[in-house]
Amino acid sequence: QELLKNQCIMNCSRAIHPLMNRKVPVSCVLIFVWLGVVLHLLCNNPRVSSDLVTTSTFSADKASPIMNGLANQKTFLSTLIKLYQKYGHEIAAYRPAMRKWCETTDSCKFGDYEAEMLYMLVREHKPHNVFEMAPNRGYSSHWILHALHQNDATSRLHSFDIHDASAKYMNPKFKDRWVFTLGDYSELYDNGKLNMDQYDFLFVDALHEPEFARGYCQRLFANHRTPNTVVAIHDIVANERGGGRESEEVYKYLAMADNAQNVFTFSRFAMPNALYEPQTSTVLPVINKLRADLGIVLDCTTPAECSRHDRGCLYFQNNDAPTIFFSLN
Repeated sequence: QELLKNQCIMNCSRAIHPLMNRKVPVSCVLIFVWLGVVLHLLCNNPRVSSDLVTTSTFSADKASPIMNGLANQKTFLSTLIKLYQKYGHEIAAYRPAMRKWCETTDSCKFGDYEAEMLYMLVREHKPHNVFEMAPNRGYSSHWILHALHQNDATSRLHSFDIHDASAKYMNPKFKDRWVFTLGDYSELYDNGKLNMDQYDFLFVDALHEPEFARGYCQRLFANHRTPNTVVAIHDIVANERGGGRESEEVYKYLAMADNAQNVFTFSRFAMPNALYEPQTSTVLPVINKLRADLGIVLDCTTPAECSRHDRGCLYFQNNDAPTIFFSLN
């Protein structure tokens, strides 16, 4: 509370300090005295002083411990181990069904590490309403829906796409909690028909172009108000330079926005958020051995085998895992 009060006083003082450096009439001095009394009362009121603290300071206290752990280079591996120990058996049990689904649809261009991370974060965060753009044929949708199904009986996945191929391949078991909207999300948003504040988990895997990314950063993230919202964007950290077709716009947002924090990736090029010194050589041998112990992949017999980023791919043979994760508010 003392910290809040001091910050309040400092913020308020900055507002009137320039005026105090000038010669002013006696009447103005009386006004300043009156303002001082008001500010003193405000800054000693716990409710008001809390409101005067910046949003970023307030939200940091409420951030998910798991997101904090994954975004911290010192605790990334230990946090990842905890998640796999908690949810790894579920992933192992679900993979055979998804492998069969992939063989049927021939549309699973999403790496295993990022699919598993997406699943574990939905399980851990327990969102009420997940926003997805765009499901294509529904591979990521099924991982999200399976996690929601494990969480409770009421949460929903709201998927938006400009085509409805995903409806054809949706598992009937999930249809009661899956809300599909056919149409352009930007038109819905601009016409006041899409309220993003109802969503507490956002997944974006759509048109990979800079202009499109600039649009969704502005519409989906900049004005989002729901506390502790988890965000995942596919195809951002796609190479050793951290590049991807839409990456620059996303990086601009993360660098300049005041509501984004806990940025990390499972990409072998930068995990967790160290482009120049990724922890890949340290993390992958441990995690792949753990994945093997949990039955997610076959056992790796040598350290070199355990270090492979493409170890035991479910279907898609590229496991670079370019998704970037962060939290809003």
